[in-house]
Amino acid sequence: MSASNNLVMAAIDIGSSAIRMDIAEIGADGAIRILDSLKKGVQLGREAFTEGHLSQETIRAACEALRDFKKVMDSYGVSRYRAVATSAVRESSNSETFLDRLLMSTGLDVEVVDGPEENRLTLSAVMDSLRGESDLAKAKTLIVEVGGGSTDIAFFSDGELQQSSTLPLGSVRLRAALGSGPAKPEQQVRLLKRQINSFMSNLKREMEIREAVHFIALGGDVRLAASILKGSGQQARLSSFSNDALSDFVDTLSKQTTDSLVQKYSIPYLDAETLVPALLTYLQLLKETQAQSIVVSDANIRAGILQDLAPAEQGKRRKKLIMQILSAARSLGRKYHYDESHAERVRELATRLFDELRVEQRMTDTHRLYLEVAALLHDIGLFISPRSHHKHSYYLISCSELFGLRKRELELIANIARYHRRAMPQRSHTQFIALDRDERMVVSKLGAILRVANALDKDHSQNTLELKISREGDQIVLASSSISDMTMGRLALAGRSDFFTEVFGKKVILREADKTE
Repeated sequence: MSASNNLVMAAIDIGSSAIRMDIAEIGADGAIRILDSLKKGVQLGREAFTEGHLSQETIRAACEALRDFKKVMDSYGVSRYRAVATSAVRESSNSETFLDRLLMSTGLDVEVVDGPEENRLTLSAVMDSLRGESDLAKAKTLIVEVGGGSTDIAFFSDGELQQSSTLPLGSVRLRAALGSGPAKPEQQVRLLKRQINSFMSNLKREMEIREAVHFIALGGDVRLAASILKGSGQQARLSSFSNDALSDFVDTLSKQTTDSLVQKYSIPYLDAETLVPALLTYLQLLKETQAQSIVVSDANIRAGILQDLAPAEQGKRRKKLIMQILSAARSLGRKYHYDESHAERVRELATRLFDELRVEQRMTDTHRLYLEVAALLHDIGLFISPRSHHKHSYYLISCSELFGLRKRELELIANIARYHRRAMPQRSHTQFIALDRDERMVVSKLGAILRVANALDKDHSQNTLELKISREGDQIVLASSSISDMTMGRLALAGRSDFFTEVFGKKVILREADKTE
């Protein structure tokens, strides 16, 4: 089965209720065309969310499904793939054994992604699906995907990501929490609503969902609801229906048993089990917004994976992702009432120093991004206390979720921010020593740069805009004509440049710029 001479790729999503795969080809124009889609119901979440581990029977079922998928991949001549596992595998105590069994059985290397990465991949597909929909793309919009084990939520305003979050709230998890007792449908609905609403108060404190005027929903359950309500078996790229229509539909479903849903709508039993918990979650979230209707998108995590795999326009996607990450970092800073102008000034100064050193130090664009985020957030620990605020900054950053960044990356950024003042890295600092050797070196280099940049704006006056950087032997010379108090600037730099000198072997000096330049 040969598709063409075009690049053929595969995206595999090992979710809580099923394993899915899309095979696609990339045309000469860069367009992605789906060639085949496969789905195999494997209830990983039922065990992961109740027992905490995956049984041998479930692991064998997953291996069998992926062996079948691998045969289809080979028949299409797939040359590039990415296989990801989400919340069910993340939360299983034997996840490493599971991944090894999959690799030995199928030859497929499966990656466990965390919530922010899962969110990023899905939102990448959503934003692509909104091209040409300026109202949805620009207005205050809440994007929600209720999965089997988690719910991904993102808040956009003026086309920019403001906040994102991943809640441990999913249809399989909710259904599993009900148990297998003989509770009547109306009793089950009351229990489900109670569980869902328990997350609402925290979410409303974290995210301004009340401001949203549009509500975009993703996921198989809401797509099924849209096809039923629209009376069409063909899923459109975007479809919509009113809040009342969804409410009435959920009310109708809630009065029926799982068996009756299977019979009435001709759907698999596993899908029928998760339909009501998922739709109730969408409905409860929808009620918290100003949206008058719900828009259903056919975007999914596999589409995001395929976009990542496609070589065309990767540079543009990378630039857009960096902008989204920095926007999310600024939103986190505002949450903790940071000094935005100081943070931006330190970010600018730090990146200029970075660019001066990047080639000889073999630093990358990814390192530059880590430095920018750390610079924006280095002072958020002041929200807790001015005393040892660098340590509080570390804590807040490492415990946060930031769109587009994985937990390990946040740990690196938190360490970089932690060293913007006071002591240099020590072997007694457990968070620093827990990093591997290369990561510790990255933290030291970027932390040293950040410390110098912060010293240059120590009084938060932002009066160093006219800064020129040059080299004189082993010295980095910072020349400025706009520092109001050159003596204080030099003192601040002298007290904070020792880390830089130790890491890079170069002294940093500040001098007044030549007026004739």
